[in-house]
Amino acid sequence: MISEEAYQELEDIVGPENVSREPAVLDGYAWQPFLNDDPELWIRRPVAAVLPGSAEEVQEVVRACNRHGLKFKALSTGWGAVGGPSTEGVVQVDLRRMDRILEIDEKNMYAVIEPYVCGAQLQAEAMKRGLNTHIIGAGPSCSPLASATSMSGVGHDCIYMSYSARNVLGVEWVLPDGEILRLGTPGSGLGWFSGDGPGPSLRGVMRGALGALSGLGIFTKCAVKLYNWPGPQRMEAEGLVLDSQVEVPPNLRFFLLVFPGPREFADALYEIGESEIGYAAVRIATVAYVALMMPHSGFKLLETKALRPFLTRTLKYPLTFVLAGHSLEETEFQEAVLKEIVERHRGILLDFRRLQPPGLRLPLNLLRVSIIPLAFRPGGIFGTCLDGNEALDTQMKWVDVISEAKKEFIEKGAIMDDEGDNPYFVPYENNTWAHCEITYAYRVDNPVSLENLNPIEFTSTLNAIEQCMTPLSVFIPPVRKVMSPLAGHFNRWQRRISEALDPKCAADTGFYTEEKDFAYQRIDEAKKERLRRLQEKLTWTEDGPPA
Repeated sequence: MISEEAYQELEDIVGPENVSREPAVLDGYAWQPFLNDDPELWIRRPVAAVLPGSAEEVQEVVRACNRHGLKFKALSTGWGAVGGPSTEGVVQVDLRRMDRILEIDEKNMYAVIEPYVCGAQLQAEAMKRGLNTHIIGAGPSCSPLASATSMSGVGHDCIYMSYSARNVLGVEWVLPDGEILRLGTPGSGLGWFSGDGPGPSLRGVMRGALGALSGLGIFTKCAVKLYNWPGPQRMEAEGLVLDSQVEVPPNLRFFLLVFPGPREFADALYEIGESEIGYAAVRIATVAYVALMMPHSGFKLLETKALRPFLTRTLKYPLTFVLAGHSLEETEFQEAVLKEIVERHRGILLDFRRLQPPGLRLPLNLLRVSIIPLAFRPGGIFGTCLDGNEALDTQMKWVDVISEAKKEFIEKGAIMDDEGDNPYFVPYENNTWAHCEITYAYRVDNPVSLENLNPIEFTSTLNAIEQCMTPLSVFIPPVRKVMSPLAGHFNRWQRRISEALDPKCAADTGFYTEEKDFAYQRIDEAKKERLRRLQEKLTWTEDGPPA
């Protein structure tokens, strides 16, 4: 509950029309997929929802929470439970009124945005100026500010535009005590072009590898890098999502590359990176594409003896690839280089220009990432067996390790049968580095699925540790508790940062510093013993890493 005094103060800050404690309104914030304590689509209900319209109003809301012993949690465009409360007594700070693109600097190639600007909105405006913005894999409805300041932020275009942690420049940051901090050049009144100077950089404190997910305050403005766009200023589309069709300009090319094995796939990616060609690249299992396009019949295709080995083995190492050049000659040069690399590594190159009408549907589904939210279609909901950013060779191993872990749960009927191989895999850093997460689809009305969600998470973590791989999903409290002692006790430092910036514990730090145990009663004893032995071997001491 929220006191009358506290609620009245919130009303005074934003106006009575921009704050609510009506149960029906609050339940709209409590219905969120992914990462819940209970395997239902419900998280904790906030005590109030408040919609500030400016940085100054955000500042006053945060100060009010400090005064009244409440916690705050920011929500921009939203993508799951990490945007909602993780504990009781939380005010949901909904930033939807702050939805402006404040500036697009064409010369210096950056945009200054507010939290509720979505990827599609910024991309449409940038393309009018011959520019483009990085859109994360979760899709075009998500907030570029949120992923740049507070989350991971990888996507199809990482091969050309890197990922969100690389793209954030100057920021405006309301700290947990209500003070406003402007990092980089904005703090010196010099514009938004740098987030790291003059003076020391706080990027590591602000977001590190993953971000604090509102556990260190609320970001009200930020600048993000923009990149070259050699395509048309407007892409006129007909139809919706899967039926959308646009005329593909001749200087854009879309391909499907298929390689016979993991070594050929990885070596080809290394060469593509060295050649500095490509505008977007993503590895998604062929069977996943089929399931997204045909959610009811797609999985039935896997039941056929003839098609199953073709979809899951022959087409096991695909790469969807986009080329873009400023001229037809540049694009044709890139295509010639790509063909030579693919042939050298015994791959097959399928040109989508020869496959119509699907080829006409690719520009928006790849450049705007509009197809990814369809991952909810096959079962109604999906999850990921953790994820990670690592060296390319390590990520090739990650796919196989986690895919193998999934098979146990496929046999139990807990998740849908995709042969285990269903990665979302994107290369970046000149293709020497990659992000990978292995997805699985399930139904929330299947009791076997709900009983096994925690064991899936545990098994994925265990298998990753055994392969010397660190999951990126350390915002999940049980994963953080296991991983922190094995990785320099990083959470001790996060807690120290939190204590220094948030003396009254006003920020909801559930996805930033909280630790808790897995539901061990659902996990078999052999797996528990494997983890115990690994912890004995790998835990850091006060003097440093284990021998």
